[in-house]
Amino acid sequence: MLPRHLFPNPVHSAPSYVTIAATSLLVGSTLLGCSSGRWAKKDVPQARRDTVVKTTPVDAQQMLLDESESLFQLASASTRSTSTQQVSTVAAKLPNSTTAIETSNKSDGVVTLAENLTLGDSEMIESVVAATASITAPLRPRDSNSVPDHFFDMTEAEMLSIAMANSPVLRPLGIRIVENPAAVTTVYDPAIASTDPFFGPAAALSEFDTRLSAGLSSQNNDRVFNNATLGGDVQELTQDLATLNTGVQKRGHSGTLFDFNTVHGYDNNNRAGNSFPNYWENQYEVGVRQPILQGGGREFNLIAGPNARPGFKFSNGIWIARLNNRISDAEFEIELRNFVRDLYSVYWDLKRQYKNYENVLAAESVAYDTWQSVWAKADSGVTGGEANKEAQARAKYYSYRRQAQIALGGDGSQDGLYVVERRLRQMIGLPVVDSQLIRPIDAVATAPITFDYDALISRAMTYRTELMNQSLRVRKEELLLVAAKNFLLPQLDLIGRYRLRGFGDDLAGNDGGQRFASAYKDFFSLDHQEFEFGVEMGVTAGRRQAHAAVRHAALQINRERVVLAEQQRAVQHQISDAHAGVASTYAAMETSTAQVEASRTRLESSEVLFEADKLQIEFLLDAQEELLRAETQLAGDQTRYAMALVEINAATGSLLSDLGIHVQDTACRTHTLFMP
Repeated sequence: MLPRHLFPNPVHSAPSYVTIAATSLLVGSTLLGCSSGRWAKKDVPQARRDTVVKTTPVDAQQMLLDESESLFQLASASTRSTSTQQVSTVAAKLPNSTTAIETSNKSDGVVTLAENLTLGDSEMIESVVAATASITAPLRPRDSNSVPDHFFDMTEAEMLSIAMANSPVLRPLGIRIVENPAAVTTVYDPAIASTDPFFGPAAALSEFDTRLSAGLSSQNNDRVFNNATLGGDVQELTQDLATLNTGVQKRGHSGTLFDFNTVHGYDNNNRAGNSFPNYWENQYEVGVRQPILQGGGREFNLIAGPNARPGFKFSNGIWIARLNNRISDAEFEIELRNFVRDLYSVYWDLKRQYKNYENVLAAESVAYDTWQSVWAKADSGVTGGEANKEAQARAKYYSYRRQAQIALGGDGSQDGLYVVERRLRQMIGLPVVDSQLIRPIDAVATAPITFDYDALISRAMTYRTELMNQSLRVRKEELLLVAAKNFLLPQLDLIGRYRLRGFGDDLAGNDGGQRFASAYKDFFSLDHQEFEFGVEMGVTAGRRQAHAAVRHAALQINRERVVLAEQQRAVQHQISDAHAGVASTYAAMETSTAQVEASRTRLESSEVLFEADKLQIEFLLDAQEELLRAETQLAGDQTRYAMALVEINAATGSLLSDLGIHVQDTACRTHTLFMP
């Protein structure tokens, strides 16, 4: 069982640096309590802060002074004066010590202990620690010299809830957002795709929007003609002319083009043959154009759009635009699932790092006890205290101490606890540096879990997002092939137009029933109706571009179909690997558990034999090393079993739904909701 102060309960008030320094002072008080024992060399006990070490009284006092200086140097300048008063008050109340505490006149205001400090009571140290508990220090990233303390115990549900709320940018493992920002996925990507002004659904629908037009013009003409006939029997033409045009145009989903236009004109001139010096003319017309072959039909226009060309490089129909939108949503869901899977990977890896650190600390403690036992034998001059054995035990202790440092800060070949903890902070959107360490508290699964292989395959074929995404691509290419074949047809359009005119001396006046007195009266008399019907046809000789577009679309379908088939095979292999991985990792975990029990039994037996001088130290150290390897292996197997359960859900495509993570699209962004 590890000492409790190595992994204390979460503390929310005091900063981590104060706790580390306070631990140093408490160790100093423990040193003073060992004055009745035998003392080892000065350089021996400086290796650990979490164990009882024997030293001389003078050395102990000097060590305590050093630790005290470290403590006070961590204090911020804003609280030093208050802390000095608190420490002075506490020292004045101690009857067993003569303490002189003074404040340096230097600008930094560091509190120092006078050299005449006499220590006789561990309660004094505890009082000093209590007096300085309110000191705050700037937060810095933790390294291997920092002892883990002040934990934020986090469950899987809390991790997912925080991540979903703080992840406008998805942060899966391996993403290089600084070097390649264009490759990241954000919650705005689906909305950006759906609002594309060229290829989005709105752009496709805009081709069928009603278009309004209007124009007003006015002219004043004064022109001389050499031939009076050209001027309307006048040599010099003077004219006031005004025209108002309005129009409405609408295209239907079958390609039909409707238009409605009006023309209102006013003309005042001096031509000799005029019935009226000035007159008004009204004209209303309705036209229609219906493609029969190329460009006609509802299906073609919804796939390619009314202005499409072979290849569709500059236009998309509403069906294609909506498929592109669904593909974009599927790609976001894939990235979200990968992000959640990586969250679990880092979460369980962090739990493994904590377990490894605990195991290394336990091995370090056992190695230290062994070293002290050998040292005691050497000090007593009995067998087993030879110099080589003492050095061997000491080397093993420092080896474990180095492993503890690696377990915290990592090295070039592996990550440490602090590195993985910062990685998890980055992924879930928390500050990288905080006074509390994230500590996973959910237990790993230890019970065997079995899955129906056939049901997993069937579920993956139905729910795997990559397969749905590829199926959408296949459907898209099939629709494009249908539209491409339309361009092989000749252009054949039916056209029709109806026009109604009105003429009069006045626009709306009424002159006693005289004909042409009012343009509107003449218009509503329906005397001037015009009709136009016809057929227009055109064809390109050879239709090379159209044939190339058809071949291209057919090849694209073949490509997307073989990709889909290969994806289905790949998913089946992933399911097979995940299914076998669950059983394999559980079997490995059971074996590692048995190995840990056997190694622990061997170590306990070896310790008894070593104390009875019936076992060489090499075998004892080997037993310690074997137990550490077995515990490290067990922690890794437990993590792999937990991740195997996550992987099998990810392989079937049900990870997000099983966890209660839902995606909600809005006009501005996509919301990821965690509702377990």
